[in-house]
Amino acid sequence: MDNARKRLLFKKLNYEPHGPEQWDCHLSLARFKIPCCGRRWGKTTFGGNELTAAALDTEIEDSTQPPMYWIVGPNYSLGEKEFRVLYYNLVNKLGLGSKIKKQYNVNQGNMRIEMPWGTVVEVKSADRKDGLVGEGLDGVVMAEAASHDKDTWDMYVRPALSDRNGWAIFPSTPRGYNWYQGMWMMGQLPDFTDYESWRLPTWTNSARFPGGEKNKEIMELKRVTPEVTWQQEYAADFVAYAGKIYTEFNPKTHVEHIRYNPQWRNYIVFDYGFADPFVCLDIMVDPSDNVYVWREYQVTSLTTYEHGQIIKARKNPEGYHVEAMFGDPRGADEAATLALILGAVISEPVGWKLGIEAVKSHMKIQPDGTTKLKIDPSCEHLIRQIERLHFKDSKDGVNNKEMQHDFDDHGPDALRYFFNHMFVLGVGPRLSDIYNPHQQRSEAYAFFTQEATMVRDEANWV
Repeated sequence: MDNARKRLLFKKLNYEPHGPEQWDCHLSLARFKIPCCGRRWGKTTFGGNELTAAALDTEIEDSTQPPMYWIVGPNYSLGEKEFRVLYYNLVNKLGLGSKIKKQYNVNQGNMRIEMPWGTVVEVKSADRKDGLVGEGLDGVVMAEAASHDKDTWDMYVRPALSDRNGWAIFPSTPRGYNWYQGMWMMGQLPDFTDYESWRLPTWTNSARFPGGEKNKEIMELKRVTPEVTWQQEYAADFVAYAGKIYTEFNPKTHVEHIRYNPQWRNYIVFDYGFADPFVCLDIMVDPSDNVYVWREYQVTSLTTYEHGQIIKARKNPEGYHVEAMFGDPRGADEAATLALILGAVISEPVGWKLGIEAVKSHMKIQPDGTTKLKIDPSCEHLIRQIERLHFKDSKDGVNNKEMQHDFDDHGPDALRYFFNHMFVLGVGPRLSDIYNPHQQRSEAYAFFTQEATMVRDEANWV
C-alpha cells in the first residue's frame, strides 16, 4: 500500500502514530525495516498496523498467487501480539468480521486471517521449524526479532521472501551483540540501500510519556534501574551493554566513503585463519596521522598460499603502493608463506591493552568534532565486528584476566596489529621514510627488526 493510502487508512482506523519517529518507520520505503525499540515504545502497534495496511491492499499484481504474510514469533504467544492488533483493526474497527475467514486460538497455535480477495496473514512459531518451510512470502514481521535464532531468518524466512521480493520488519528490544545488532548495523550503512534502521528509546513515545526524557516516570525509571538494564531496555542502545570494548565507535561518525590517495602512506595488515576468516586490511595514513581503512578481505577455508595469490592478483587503484605489511606475531609460518608471494610481513608482539588503547585514542571525537579513524562502508565485516567486540564474560566470584571475547573478532585484531606497529612501536613512519619499492624488501625488514627490537627492549615488552 502506498503512503498516501496508508495515511487515509490510519485515519479511518483512528490510529495516530505517536511522533515523527513512528511516522518515519511507517512511511519508510526500505525493504527491510529494523526499529530497535525501548520498552513501551509501541513496536507491537507499529507491526500490527503495518500488517493491517498489507492485508487491505487489494492491488494484487498476480491473482494466481494471493499475497501471503507471516508474523514469526519466538513462540506463538509472542507472535500473537501483532496478530491481536491486526484482528482488532479488521473485526472491531472496520467491521469486517463477517467477511473474512479467521481463526484465533493461541494455545493451539492457530491464528490466521484470510481476506475476501485471497490475502492471508498467519502466525508462525520459530520453535516449530517444520512450519516455516515451503511458503513464498510477500512480507513478514519478525516479532521480538532479537530473541530469534539467526538460523530462523537465514535458513527459513529470508529464502521464502526471495520468490516474491518480499519485505520484512524487525521490531525488537535489543539483546546484546547478536545477529539482530548486525541487521541494525546494516540499516545504518549507506551501501545497504534495502535496509533502514532506527534507535527508538522509550521516551520517544510522546503519547505515553509526554515530555520525553524529562517525563517523571522516565526519570524515576532511570534513577532506580541498573545502568546496563537501562541502556538496553529503555534507551534501546547497544552501546555499553555486555562490556563493549570500543564504546567510542559510532558508524555515523566513523564510517564514510574513502577514496584511495596515492600521496598518502598505505599499509597492509593480516590476521590469519582457516576455519575462521583470513583477514587483510588496506589502511592509509595521511600526513596528520589520520587513519583510513579503505579495503578489507575476509575469507575462510583457503590456505595462506591461496590467500597470498588472490591478494597479489587483485585489481588495485592507480598509484597503488605499500609501505609495509604487518601481521599477527603468533603466525610465523603464515608470515613466512606470505613473504614468498608478497614480501616481508613485520610481526612484533605488543600487549593487548596497549593496542586497544591505541585504537580507542583514534576513535575519540576531537575538539573540532572530527575523528582520526575512518572506515569505508565496504568493510562491512570489520564494522560489524568492531560493534560486537566485547570483554570476556567474568565468572561469578572470579576476576577474569582483562581480555576480549574470542568470537568474530578477526577484523578488529588485524586493526589492532596495525596500530601496534604504527603507533605503539612507532615503526611505520620510520619504515616509510627509507622504503623504496625498487629495493629488496629484506633490506626494509632488516631495518625494522633492528629498530623495533631496541624500542621493544627499552619498554620491557619482552
